[in-house]
This record gives sequence, C-alpha cells and structure tokens, in this order.
Amino acid sequence: YWSNIWKLSTAATIPYYTGKYANSKRGFGFVTIGANVDEFHAAANKTRNDVRKILHEQTINMKEIVDGNNFEIKSFIKSLINELTVITFIMVVLVIAIAIWMSNYILSKIDKLLVGTKRFANNELDYRIKETSNDEIGKLEKSFNKMASKIKNLIVEQNELNEHLEEKVKEKTKELTIINAELENRVKQEVSNNRQKDMHLVQQSKMANIGEMVSMIIHQWKQPLNAISMINSGIELRLKLKQNDDDALSKDNQSIKKQINLMSNTMSDFRDFFKQKDKTIYKLDEVIHKTINLINDIYRSLGVSINYNTINKDLKTVGYENELIQVLLNVLNNARDIIKEKNCEIKRIDIDVISMGDDIIIEIKDYAGGIDKAIIENIFEPYFTTKSDDKGTGLGLYMCKSILNKVNAEINVENFSQTFDNKEYFGANFKIIMQNYKG
Repeated sequence: YWSNIWKLSTAATIPYYTGKYANSKRGFGFVTIGANVDEFHAAANKTRNDVRKILHEQTINMKEIVDGNNFEIKSFIKSLINELTVITFIMVVLVIAIAIWMSNYILSKIDKLLVGTKRFANNELDYRIKETSNDEIGKLEKSFNKMASKIKNLIVEQNELNEHLEEKVKEKTKELTIINAELENRVKQEVSNNRQKDMHLVQQSKMANIGEMVSMIIHQWKQPLNAISMINSGIELRLKLKQNDDDALSKDNQSIKKQINLMSNTMSDFRDFFKQKDKTIYKLDEVIHKTINLINDIYRSLGVSINYNTINKDLKTVGYENELIQVLLNVLNNARDIIKEKNCEIKRIDIDVISMGDDIIIEIKDYAGGIDKAIIENIFEPYFTTKSDDKGTGLGLYMCKSILNKVNAEINVENFSQTFDNKEYFGANFKIIMQNYKG
C-alpha cells in the first residue's frame, strides 16, 4: 500500500528494540516476500530524483543571485578600502603632527630647565623657572624651584657658617701662633738642655777614658822606668867601685835613651788619642795595631790575649782615627772586664776584619758566655750597665754608637757559639760596620 504496489505479498514489521538493534534509534521496517525489489523501491527512487531536481534548481538560482551581487560587493569593498586609506593617512598625519608638537613642547620645557640650571649654577641664586602647566613637566619645574630655594638657603647658611668659622679660625690661629711660639721656645730650651746633656755625656766618657788611659800610661811606663832604674843603679854601683869608663857610660846612655823613646812614643800615642783631628782616609790595620799596642801589656798582665786577623791589610775607611780607637778600646775593655769577672776558661779576644762589598766589618769576639737575651737590645742605651756603680757609667757603648753614627757607621751585637777541642763555648760578637773606601 505504501509503496503503491498492488500485489499479493507478505509483509511483517521488524521490532528494532529486540535483537542486535536494541540500542539503536527506534523505527520500523518491513520486508516483502515474493515482490519485485525495483518496484518496491520505485516510489523512493522517484522521491530522490525529485529532491535532486529541486536542489539543482536552487543551486542555479543561488548562483545567479551571487553573480548578480558580486559586482556590488566588489564595489563596496573598493569603496571601503579607499575610505580606510584616507582615514589612515589622516590619522598618520595627525599622529605625526601631535608627536612633533609634543616633542617641541617637551623640548621647550627641557630647554627652560637647562637654562634655569645654568643660570642657577652661575650664582643667579634668585632665578626661578616660570611654572606654566600642571602636567609632569610643570611638576618638574616646581620641584626645580623648590630645590633651588633649598640650595640657596643652604648656601646662605654655609656662607654665614664660613664667616663664623673664619672668625673662629683667626682666633684659633692667634692662639696657635702663641702656642707655637711657646713650643719653639720649649724646643729650643730642650735642645739646649739635650746638647748640654750630650756634652756632659761626652765629658763623662772622656773622663772615664782619661782614667783608663792614665792607668795604661802608668802600666806602660813601669817597664822602661824599671829599666832606667836598673841602669842608674848599675852606674851608681860602678861609681862606688870606680869602674865607670866611657864605653860603659855610653852604653848605659843609649839604653836610657831607648827607654825614654819608648815612653815618649807611648805619650805620643796617648796624645793622638785625645787630640781632635779632621776626618781623614786611613788604614784600619794601622789603627787596630795602634790600639792593641796601647793595651797589650796591661792585658797580658791579666792573662788576656788579643788575637788579630785580617785578610787585607790595605782596607781603608773615612773618619776619625782617634774616635775609632776610642770605640775599639771601649769594646775591648768591656770584653776584658767580663773575662776577668767570670774568670773564663778561654781568656782570649778575637779581632777579625772582613770586607763585604761596600762595607768593612770589624768583629770583636769574646768567649765569656754571651749577653742575656733580656738585655741585649738595651746595651747601647745611655746609662745602661750591668757593672756596679764604681766600675761602670753605662756610657761606653752609647758613646760608641754615637761616634760611629757621625761617620755613617754602625755597631751591633749578637751571641754566638764556637767549638774548641770538642767543647762548645758561647760569647758575644760585636760588629762594627764601616764604609769601605776604594778610591
């Protein structure tokens, strides 16, 4: 009936909610048995063709409509593009114009600030920038003016303070001038006092040396005086025996003259020691030998020997011979005293002269146990001594240092040890460092 086919057929509905179609959309269907399939689908095919025809007609109509409106659409788009181009150009021109105006505006404000800054920097402290707007530039102008006012106030206060300080400085300068004058007077007085003290120290040292020299003179003269006394006794004895003849008297006379010459030479050496001389160039070997000759006899009487060694006897230096003798005597006498006090096993003083480049070093060594480490740094200070008051003034080594400083020389001391016969001995090594004259 539905298919418009009037033939005998058997039809049956198919329930979709059963079997494998249970979960699909609901509908119905039918099947025919014994009918022609094409005839069965004829109505559906006709409907399909009708639909296709309608769609084709609609497509043609739509195409005609689109083709008809296409020109109008293109014209509208072209017109829209032209309008947008004009508007864009106008906007660009406006933006450029506004940018130029803003740039000129900002630059003019900045120029005003620069001019104001320069004028203010040139001490126009009352100059202020005219405030013409309330924008950011205007705020900057206000800030500049406030800053200028504060700076002006600070400068005014600083000037007032400077004037006040200048007055104070003048007052303090006057006070300092007075104080400086007083200090200068005090310094002059102290310098004068120190000079007097130094002169007193020198005098004390000289007096101590004079006493030492007198003792040496007495000891040096004992031997020739004894010899003269013995010669005189021989002459007296021969007179009593009436055995004097010209030859014997002549021999005795020559012997007496020899002893007198020895005494005279001794006096010359001591006179040279105390006589102030000019700075000269001299050989160290000669000065050291002269020093040893002055003290050798008295040292021998105490059992103390002096061992002198030098590699080069022609070494020269610049200075005062008598002052170097004084330095050597002070150091040697200190060594002699400590050897005598401690009754040392090795009663010997070594003098070694060595050359090291531009320096000559005189080493004076004893074997008396060395110097206590607690005081070794103080022994060149004035009035420092380890001897009793009646045996030492504490000026000897201080004067040695002062004398050597005058000729750019120096003296120092260190402890040392040396082995003799498998036994180690300790002592003090005084080093006198002087200029090596190579002219």
